[in-house]
Amino acid sequence: MATCEVVTLWICAALFLLAALVFMFKERSYPKAKQFNYTTALMNFIAATAYFFMALAMEDPNVAFPGISLGTIPNGAGGFRKFFWMRYLSWFLTTPLILLDLGMLSGFDFWDNFLMIALDLCMIAAGYVGAGEHSLEWQAFSLSFFFFVALMFFLTTGVLQKANEEANDDRAARMTTLLWLTVIVWCTYPVYFVLVQRNVLSQCAEVVVFAISDVLSKAVFGILLLADEDLLSSLQDGGAGQIAMTTQPQVIA
Repeated sequence: MATCEVVTLWICAALFLLAALVFMFKERSYPKAKQFNYTTALMNFIAATAYFFMALAMEDPNVAFPGISLGTIPNGAGGFRKFFWMRYLSWFLTTPLILLDLGMLSGFDFWDNFLMIALDLCMIAAGYVGAGEHSLEWQAFSLSFFFFVALMFFLTTGVLQKANEEANDDRAARMTTLLWLTVIVWCTYPVYFVLVQRNVLSQCAEVVVFAISDVLSKAVFGILLLADEDLLSSLQDGGAGQIAMTTQPQVIA
């Protein structure tokens, strides 16, 4: 049945798959930037998979095993609503890749990336509990929002500091553009959470607004990041964009 939700989910699945294929095969022309291509392609492949299964389940609940893509939970008003739990699984896998792309572009070291990804995973996990368990929704949301604020603080201050220190104006501009795109889009998710939990949004509106933010945060993010692959390739030549996995040993004379 071609409802608003089904059409939106299928369109997003197709968009993410197309974006992922383009990002992956661009690596053939710019092999020195392949870490950016592969990371960005992977996040879109994961999103495409999640939207594919959510679309299947919404189109015909008999296609998938009960609960494999969607769940049904109390809406707090005496009724029930669909719970798109696979959305949270997708975020759990894709948002660290977004942060990794920003970290590689900005020249963060291993521990900077580790901290931000750890905060991100805690944020998503707490948000999942809040969305799935009505009795804990605001306690879990408060915890998730705490991790969100901490993550935004470290991400924003870290990228802006690196951009201010960066001698390459093109790289600095790309860092700040992607930073503010990420911050602004990610700020919409807590708002959507509250509106959904308070039953302000219809199911169609819920699917549409989350889909728009997902496309902006992954597909559009990837387009902007990979628009100048010569710049990304030059980071490899200069040794930038690498994640420091170990410290250099000190030589004692």
